[in-house]
Amino acid sequence: MEKNILITGKPRTGKSTLISRLIKLLESKGKKIGGLSTPEIKEKSRLGFKIIDIGLKKEGILAHLNQKSGPRVSKYRVNMNDLKEIGVNAIKYAIANCDFIIIDEIGKMELFSKDFCDEILNALDTKKVLGTIGFKLSHPLANQIKSREDVELIKLTIENRDNILKYLENKLT
Repeated sequence: MEKNILITGKPRTGKSTLISRLIKLLESKGKKIGGLSTPEIKEKSRLGFKIIDIGLKKEGILAHLNQKSGPRVSKYRVNMNDLKEIGVNAIKYAIANCDFIIIDEIGKMELFSKDFCDEILNALDTKKVLGTIGFKLSHPLANQIKSREDVELIKLTIENRDNILKYLENKLT
């Protein structure tokens, strides 16, 4: 890739679904994928978010309603230990060993960790990042990332998501 690709857009537009589809496509082409994803933990309602190391298949809790300590985002507390032990290490592993580095997502919760922020910048320097970033995220690092010359920022909407999928399938293969 000549540029990192970051998808942004309002909640529920399909950013993570798009990333999942692209991961399957890239793996089917023999590409090695690493990085992280942060899916919801749901029962009847959202309880929090997991953090999953895609390359090493490790899993922890990014944030949860019942988390006792850590920075608060909305009604959740961020699990700083799992963010570092799983999230930071997932990016380090992907930088060293993978063709593509998935970061789904760069959001408020993740940006509480200086180590995570440093590793995001290291990953972006490789020009192998395919990820998502918060749409209205206002943070000095997020603003810096969105304005980098080596980042193609793509705004996803419900209306354009099929076209964006086709565009990225063509671009990445």
